[in-house]
This record gives sequence, structure tokens and C-alpha cells, in this order.
Amino acid sequence: MNPKIVDVRAVTVVGYEMSGTQEEIAALRPEWKERFLEAAGQIPEQTDGHLMDICLKRAGQLYTHCIAMEVNHIDIIPAGMSSLTIPAGSYALLEFHGEAEEVKYGFRSILTWAREHNVRLDANEFRIHVTVSDGHHHLYWRLADKRSEAIEEAV
Repeated sequence: MNPKIVDVRAVTVVGYEMSGTQEEIAALRPEWKERFLEAAGQIPEQTDGHLMDICLKRAGQLYTHCIAMEVNHIDIIPAGMSSLTIPAGSYALLEFHGEAEEVKYGFRSILTWAREHNVRLDANEFRIHVTVSDGHHHLYWRLADKRSEAIEEAV
């Protein structure tokens, strides 16, 4: 299945953040995911309970990720967790069917599709992996903000 462009509303999430290289994050992800799932019951106001792995930003070789769940609003944030708002905007969405370990191939297919269709993706690699169920994932990659790119070019 090919990606499609969708408009996403702002979403508030609560979860654990981690930073490191792609390799470090990949190595830590299973432990962080298990830790998060053990503590997820403490998060009030959860919406659908879907696990989200969010790549917040990239700075050189360092990435910041958040393993989180969507909430209706911020009430109480469990110890060690933080809240953030996923910005509204346009995203490339791919419905991916496969194992969690194969999700990276789904993101690569979004990148290939974007290049073939002249779609500009967010340079900071703002991506969201939502686990809908075992073997069913929604992969989002934020599109580049044309207005901020124009400002950067003008400066």
C-alpha cells in the first residue's frame, strides 16, 4: 500500500523520552517499552491505549524519541514521564502490516515514495509509529513546513 497525505489534529501524549544515536535507541527501545507498559496504567485520561513511538527530532546523529500514549487532557503526569503535544499539520501516512522490527522498512518506503512524488518530508525526521494491534501499524512522517522553510531561505 502507498502512503497518503493526511491532515492530523494536535495530539497530547504522556510518556518517557530518550535520546541517543539510532543504534542506542534501537538497543534501549525494548526495555523502555516494557517499562512504559508497566507504568501506563498510571496515566489518566488515555484515549485509545495505542502505543506510540515518536521521533521528536534529530540533531546530527542524535535523536530524541518518546514512547507514549495519547490522552484527552493533562491531569497527572506519572513520575519520570513528560507530556508533549504532537503538532497539527500534514503528514504522510502509511498503514503498515508486519512485525514491529520491520517498521523501519515502512518508514523507508515513505521516504522512497516522497522522493518519487516530490513530497518534502520534515528535515528533523518528526515521525510517529502507532501500534494499532499486533502486526498493524500506522506510520506518520510530518511534511516539511513550507512557511518556515521560506523564512529560513530568506534569512
